[in-house]
Amino acid sequence: MIDRKRRSLFAPLGALLGEQEATEIDSVAIRPPYNTDTSLFHMLCPSCEAKSCVKACEEEIISVDPSGIPTLDFSTRGCTFCDACADACTLGVLSDKTINCIQAKVEIDILKCIAWHGVLCSSCKDPCQDDAIAFLGLFRPEIEDAKCTACGWCAHVCPADAIIFTNKGEA
Repeated sequence: MIDRKRRSLFAPLGALLGEQEATEIDSVAIRPPYNTDTSLFHMLCPSCEAKSCVKACEEEIISVDPSGIPTLDFSTRGCTFCDACADACTLGVLSDKTINCIQAKVEIDILKCIAWHGVLCSSCKDPCQDDAIAFLGLFRPEIEDAKCTACGWCAHVCPADAIIFTNKGEA
């Protein structure tokens, strides 16, 4: 509820900056962690009737796309890397618990980011447990790729929907 209030507070500023209507996070096929072979999502997940990874996710960020493959949605929460989806996966798609990152590239759209337009905002930095968002001065946040796990906690708190996720390595 606080996030909606925060977003509505900055909505007029976004209009002044020429932003289009706020859209959902640009998440193209962002898959759950704990996988080293993304082809397994396409080979095995559509035949999984249990969809146990979806049910097991404590943060409720896993959904199934129309082709039957699990997808992450960071519009309300992020991933805590709790291992519940990996423990629940009966087909072995999510089997490598040593992988504590999501195969996604995270970027800040500087045209949407209100901090890049002179507004004091650190909404994305505050929830980042990996300290992967650095500010150059007060007004220029950047994602440090080496630290970022693509957990998604920065996305839903951004009042301008300026956090963009793109898939890193799906075939």
